[in-house]
Amino acid sequence: MNARQWLSGFARPYRKDGIAATLASMLFAGLILIPPALTRILVNRVLIGRQVQWLWPLIFAAVGFSILRGIFMYARAYLSERMGQGVLQQVRETLYRHLTRLSFSYYDQVQTGQLISRLTSDVEWVRMYYSNFYTDGANVLFQLVFVIGAIVILDWQLGLVLLILMPPLAWLIRQFDARVRPAFRAIRSQFAVMTTRLNESVSGVRVVKAFAQEDREGQAFDKTLDDLFDQNLTATRLWATYFPLFDLIGGVYGVIVFLFGGWQAIHGIISVGSLVAIAAYALMLVGPLRQIGQVLNLYAQSTAAGQRLFELVEVVPDIEPPESRDRYQPGAVQGRIRFTDVSFAYPGSDNPSLHHINLDVAPGHSLAILGATGSGKTSLCALIPRLYDVTHGEVSIDNHDVREWDPVFLRRHVGLVLQESFLFSATVFDNIAFGRSEVSRDEVLRAARAAHADEFIQALPYGYDTVIGERGIGLSGGQRQRIAIARALVIDPPIIIMDDATASVDQETEAIIQSAMAHLLQGRTAVVIAHRLSSLKAADEIIVLDHGRIVERGPHQELLSRNGTYRSIYNVQYRDQEVMSQKGELA
Repeated sequence: MNARQWLSGFARPYRKDGIAATLASMLFAGLILIPPALTRILVNRVLIGRQVQWLWPLIFAAVGFSILRGIFMYARAYLSERMGQGVLQQVRETLYRHLTRLSFSYYDQVQTGQLISRLTSDVEWVRMYYSNFYTDGANVLFQLVFVIGAIVILDWQLGLVLLILMPPLAWLIRQFDARVRPAFRAIRSQFAVMTTRLNESVSGVRVVKAFAQEDREGQAFDKTLDDLFDQNLTATRLWATYFPLFDLIGGVYGVIVFLFGGWQAIHGIISVGSLVAIAAYALMLVGPLRQIGQVLNLYAQSTAAGQRLFELVEVVPDIEPPESRDRYQPGAVQGRIRFTDVSFAYPGSDNPSLHHINLDVAPGHSLAILGATGSGKTSLCALIPRLYDVTHGEVSIDNHDVREWDPVFLRRHVGLVLQESFLFSATVFDNIAFGRSEVSRDEVLRAARAAHADEFIQALPYGYDTVIGERGIGLSGGQRQRIAIARALVIDPPIIIMDDATASVDQETEAIIQSAMAHLLQGRTAVVIAHRLSSLKAADEIIVLDHGRIVERGPHQELLSRNGTYRSIYNVQYRDQEVMSQKGELA
């Protein structure tokens, strides 16, 4: 399947609209033949033949023609736009659902601006193709065929001369299409680069301003605009070169009609009325010939856009769920987590993040993970809800490999509270209730109270109905984390993963969050990542990771009794505090 076949699949449900729009375009184009025919009768019978009785019928015919033309113009515009909007909706829906199916590894590599460009600008060009093809493309085709056909009927010799000029026109169209299509594809790609740069600048505006890098970012954005400008100029240069040639061919057609047709009229081969009608038809050829360039431009732009969209849907998810009938969905999830000789490397990377990990976390027990940045803590946690697949070994929940589970079912039973809690531009209530499609207000309030979030939420302008900004702007880091904890509490998952949820908050807020975490972890299997030992001491088992390997494991007191990495971290975090506290007391 190619891009064109893929897009035509979306147009298939609107075949009737397309056929009706084509028919309306054909009738609309056919109606333009009437005015010259009426003019021919007017000249031959009324002006030259003095048959005045023909005048009123001709006037009524002209009025009727105008009404019919308006009806068909409306029909083709409405039907083609309905088809375009229908295709647009289906393409966007398909792309969005496909994007939600793609694995985390894809989003690790792709730029957000590239996706935004494809879902907005590229999709819009596809809509324009289907909306305008029947109003412009079909009209050009039918008008050329009908007008040349009318000229052939009136004067076959002149019509034959005009048909001889068609091969050069076809060659010119082919040359134009072959050169302009790559140019427009380059424009689409550069537009995506510009969108990416713009998205990053807006998303990171606080960092830009904090480091006073407005000028540097502005220069980088100007560079992307300059490249886009150059790409557009290249396409414009092609357009400016070929468009006059289409116009020239139209002019040549007119000159031939007047020279050859005039000579025939002078020698009495055709009537004056026929010459006037043929001249009118010749002038009608100029418009379609000029429109050929515009239609080709639309075709090239939409083809380039369609190809980029097709490339997106061709991306295959790294993680595919098992067949529907084989997907494991137990009646209840106990929450036992087991890692059996697990090694893992991110897709495209030759350096494993985890090496031969073996773990067994019993239901209702807690595992704490400690380690330096890059030691593999987050990678290990990401394997539990199968955000990535292991490279070697097996991760199982309740003695079933996570690759056997229905991924949606699995992730609904694993609650995640991340270090950077993402909140949507929605109400506080909607953010807390995000994980459940049906949840009562009382359940949301209970979760918020358990997460120690109710007090500050009630103080917001509209309480739980307050709309918070993008990424939770307007709330402190600790407040965002407590809303995230409440969001996890609402779904009541048997397994909880907390990825350094207290890393970026002060000690007072950390104490509040830890109290909220105690509610969250109670009776659940928990995997907790933290840098501060205060968040880890109560865990049933603590593991210390170093370069993807478990170098120490055991409960808090046992690890303290060893002179290993855990003891060293403890000394740094607590001994200095104790010394400072003792000095303060002596003072």
